[in-house]
Amino acid sequence: MDKVLFVVDMQEMYVGRGRDKNAYPYDSEKLIECINKRIASYKPEEVFYIVSYKKGLFGGAMPKEGTPAAGFPAKLKVVSKNIYQKSKPDAFSNVALEDFMRARNVKEIEFVGVDGGISVGNTAIGAIECGMTVILNEDCIGTVSKEKAMKCREKMKKNKVSYIHS
Repeated sequence: MDKVLFVVDMQEMYVGRGRDKNAYPYDSEKLIECINKRIASYKPEEVFYIVSYKKGLFGGAMPKEGTPAAGFPAKLKVVSKNIYQKSKPDAFSNVALEDFMRARNVKEIEFVGVDGGISVGNTAIGAIECGMTVILNEDCIGTVSKEKAMKCREKMKKNKVSYIHS
């Protein structure tokens, strides 16, 4: 498995119909449609879903595990059981994910999902630190803060991240 797709934080809280549209203003319907096309271009075993869960009383703007806000939206294609949890912005803070990527000799990760300035960006930097090549699919990334996304982009430019449009 040389190349995989990471679908980051595509949960009801961030892209569902009942989400706080002031906090998450991107077009979630278009985002889900675009991400579903990317999912369809990969084999199911190459698709990984990264979900955020609040741990304890703190955890910022993360849903609590087992709540409706933590689930996948109905329209999102879920094609594999490759689901990894995180409670920090960088999914590679979950050692099991890093171990699995190394064991499968993953060399390249394409990122889609939310948020381009936080979870997607931080996980992309984590992947780079693990020695992987990173592709950010800009058509498939929802971003709340353009300012944070630009800061992440500057960090990633130095690490030769590829940007594509699907």
